[in-house]
Amino acid sequence: MQGSLKAPEVTTPDATQTEKGAAVTSKEIAGKIANHIGTGKNAKDSFIWMTITWSFFIASGLSILLFFRSFSDVATEEILLDSIVKIWSIFVPMITLALGYAFGKGE
Repeated sequence: MQGSLKAPEVTTPDATQTEKGAAVTSKEIAGKIANHIGTGKNAKDSFIWMTITWSFFIASGLSILLFFRSFSDVATEEILLDSIVKIWSIFVPMITLALGYAFGKGE
């Protein structure tokens, strides 16, 4: 088309490719969170691993606290197994979803 505007090609010393209107670099800029969990595919896998690990830690810690609480006089009316089942019924679906995402995604 005649008379239409075109974006100029931008070239910089650190650019690996040039496109019309912008420079594309292969250099990733990592922030504080990226330093902790990684970038790209590693970040996805790291987040899944952290979800599974912390779910086990929290559910196990609460189960142990309930077990020790069962020895006190306050908890005589409660059934220990029902309380532990309620706790794990919260965390097992999260662990299952994280594992399903980790192993079920097609590539």
